[in-house]
Amino acid sequence: MASLGVRRGVGHQLRQQPDHLGLGLRHAISPPRPRGRTLGARQPRLPVGVPHPDDHAVRARSRQALMSPRHLIARAGLAAMHGHRFLRLHAEAKSPAPTQQRVLSEILAANAETAFGKRHGFASIRNAADYRRAVPVQSYEDLRDDIEAQEASGEPRLTREQPVYYNRTSGTVAAPKNIPVTESGLKRIRGNQQLAAYSFSRWPGLFGGKMFAVTGAAVEGHMPGGTPFGSASGLLYQNQPKLLRARYVLPAELTAIEDYEDRYLSMAAFGLSESRVTVAAMPNSSTLLRLLDIVNRRADELLCTVADGTLPSGVPPEVGAALKPRPRRAVELGRIWDAHGKLSYADIWPGLTGLVTWTGGSCGVAIRTLVPTLTTGCAIIGLGYVASEVHGTVNVDPWRNLCLPPLDHTFFEFAPRADWEADTDTELLNLADLEHGEDYYVIVTTADGLYRYDMNDIVRVSGRIHDTPTLEFLQKGKGVTSITGEKLHEVQVLNAVGEALGKTNVEAEFFIVLADPATASYTLYLEPRGDMAPVPRLAPLVDAALRTGNIEYDGKRASGRLGELRMRWLKPGAGDAFREHRVAGGQRDTQFKYLHLQLAEECGFDFEPFHRPK
Repeated sequence: MASLGVRRGVGHQLRQQPDHLGLGLRHAISPPRPRGRTLGARQPRLPVGVPHPDDHAVRARSRQALMSPRHLIARAGLAAMHGHRFLRLHAEAKSPAPTQQRVLSEILAANAETAFGKRHGFASIRNAADYRRAVPVQSYEDLRDDIEAQEASGEPRLTREQPVYYNRTSGTVAAPKNIPVTESGLKRIRGNQQLAAYSFSRWPGLFGGKMFAVTGAAVEGHMPGGTPFGSASGLLYQNQPKLLRARYVLPAELTAIEDYEDRYLSMAAFGLSESRVTVAAMPNSSTLLRLLDIVNRRADELLCTVADGTLPSGVPPEVGAALKPRPRRAVELGRIWDAHGKLSYADIWPGLTGLVTWTGGSCGVAIRTLVPTLTTGCAIIGLGYVASEVHGTVNVDPWRNLCLPPLDHTFFEFAPRADWEADTDTELLNLADLEHGEDYYVIVTTADGLYRYDMNDIVRVSGRIHDTPTLEFLQKGKGVTSITGEKLHEVQVLNAVGEALGKTNVEAEFFIVLADPATASYTLYLEPRGDMAPVPRLAPLVDAALRTGNIEYDGKRASGRLGELRMRWLKPGAGDAFREHRVAGGQRDTQFKYLHLQLAEECGFDFEPFHRPK
């Protein structure tokens, strides 16, 4: 969660200081007061159908949190600055078709003179149908040359406005994806985060205390042309005013710690040191599971750190200086540890009111594991569908987790899931055409140069606000899995297994890799050709190759959020049985093919009877 109170454009700051995705909060805000007038600006009148906080039961402590003048003033400030955008989005949701047509026209007009715009005739496109005929659906690899050429030369290949930052994420090949972000794009990201902040501020007591927010590193490196890349949410977090930084538990500089163990130990120390946390926010809640594991494995060491305020020697001085000695707090936590032999988040943050995080896809497994460690009644609030490429939705109703697409600045297209996965000619749909409860693949056009970009994400229509469907992220699409944000691609698995087979001289009759969110790990099932005995070093070699080929898989493995790759050697006939199972399920035998990377729960075949002991 990144606070976005930046007085000058971040792009300006990047140009002045070249060496320097989430939820953003301009202020830590308490929700509306039950009665009477608020201090300062009036709260916007909420659109029909949007629940007011007083429509929901809240705990007494949350009501009490509303009474602080400091939080009432802050809440009024947030409403004055961002409430109008909330109302405008609701107004746009009443007429999604003309809104989306306007957005598409604006994006195409702004970039008609770019190399991509000229190549595809942007100037002559009048509507969505023209656009689909002129521009095929794009992958990142289709756009990579233009992205890299614009960065190297400054020539407007994709956008008239030059990128000032790149959101880095893993790609389908070993080379990562660098998603271009212009200065206007940073403002849009900031605006969406502030819009979400206003929406969340209506939850009673959520921002009544400190915020434990985890983001990525602001700057992980620089492109050949000198433009920084990293996590945009981390960048915005880093550039918030000093006054607002005080509301956050973790210093922005902490994300620059390269050693994962030191970084997590430091995060744990700051979290233990502060008892007044009322909201925790991060993309993936598995981070909290990892932190709690460290807390309970290294409790003595961490309590000493809390007491004397001294972090490991490898931690940057500015991070170490932010941790103050709190011996009384250490004693308090030590007593709980002595009594129960472990600490929970209910022990560490007794006032925790809500957790803002991804709730879709495999993240639900981590949340179910985490909930028993939280305070009773702690709200689980969806962060929304947020990716490196696009801010896909904003949670405008945290009670029901209803998330509207930001239809006022991104153009959306959708492909029915069954048709898209069958590789048939698919008629793409506009936002207004979606049906409740149905699943769709997402294709976006952004003002930052992604044109008809295939996100390879599946969303489900969860409801409707006015005439616009609300969306929830379901899972990654074909050939991609993501247990804790690693976004592993089938081609990366094929390359890694192929490399390891070559090094071990193992010949595979059949293999498949299954992702299991319940164990936060991947398992390679392999049937060797002939009577070859199992080779123990094959699994570590595949794991190492995956780490080399996918920066986010490597990061999750290094931090312990993903377990090491498991290996199950299969008896002869396993591959044939798998094929027969698929054919019996309706796949044509003459056209048999399968994804070598799948979610375990979707595979539908039991490999255990074919398990071959080592």
